[in-house]
Amino acid sequence: MKNPYELAKNILQSVNSEALSEYRAGTFTSIDLYGTSVHEKAGEEKDYDRFHLENETGVGDISLYHVFPGIELVYNDMHMAYCNKEQRAASDVMEINYCKEGRSECLFGEYQYCYMSAGDLSFCSLQDQTHQSEFPTAHYHGITITIDFSAVTDEMQHVLELLSVDLERIKELSRMREFTIIRANETVEHIFSELYKVPEQIRYGYIRVKVLELLLVMTGLDLREERAERVHFSKAQIDAIKTIHEFLVGHYDEHYTIQELSERFEMSPTVMKKCFKGVYGDSIYAYTKKYRLQVAERLLKESTLTIGEIAAQIGYLNPNKFTSAFSDEYGMSPKVYRKNISIVQMDRKKTVQ
Repeated sequence: MKNPYELAKNILQSVNSEALSEYRAGTFTSIDLYGTSVHEKAGEEKDYDRFHLENETGVGDISLYHVFPGIELVYNDMHMAYCNKEQRAASDVMEINYCKEGRSECLFGEYQYCYMSAGDLSFCSLQDQTHQSEFPTAHYHGITITIDFSAVTDEMQHVLELLSVDLERIKELSRMREFTIIRANETVEHIFSELYKVPEQIRYGYIRVKVLELLLVMTGLDLREERAERVHFSKAQIDAIKTIHEFLVGHYDEHYTIQELSERFEMSPTVMKKCFKGVYGDSIYAYTKKYRLQVAERLLKESTLTIGEIAAQIGYLNPNKFTSAFSDEYGMSPKVYRKNISIVQMDRKKTVQ
């Protein structure tokens, strides 16, 4: 075997070389996960590629880092309901996802649903499987790592072996179940949260270190001992909950009890509450309250309605209760919030002039 230092040097230098571009041609790359939502390349940086996504549900931006041969990492910033509903199977590829904030829904096959919330880690094999990813709250920030086992070079294999990383073991983990979720814990937080704090000038090197750390942790992962979960919501339940959600956001100025919703949509209160929280991350009451306040925030920015009129428009009969709820959510009263927005807008006009 070659000198380990020479191996490392060759690998680290090859990732950005023209030879690697030719090597990747025709093989899997993480950008394949995003389908036709990728409309344009926003620009190329030294260490990563940037892409812009857009469809009828919103926009998103991703930054793609080529970490090692066969291993890529993507930062996802999504403000859209979905980015790809026609994900194709990818032979010998593993996908790992970390949710920093927001929610992600993955549908595997026709009936298996996986929901991720802040701090969660999931992984699966894309071998002989298709899946669709959606964002129930149209808000998702997270990291995706893909491993194309067929594209990991012999030199890379040797370096990983020196670090006690067992790729065969990791591949086996990815195929043990259709998908696996590990709920937020200190180990996951330690690995991924720091990737959002590191300065830009050292981020690329830091990503490489953290990916190696993740692979080492996964080598020793025992799913029998970890808090790994499968989601058991049926397609009929998910469809019903999405219908209820659509109804609630379409009638955000009205108030409905759980019993009223249960009778209207012919769904038991217990199942409805459990399923709604599983999909959207909050109870029905908390979600609708937060949604009303988001509408109020937009009206404070974009309209000339009085605070009392805004309160009434989102279903608050008592303006004082609205002010209290808004202050709890945004840390300031509606009046102060609007004043601050006005000052920012005036400063922008002066800058333009």
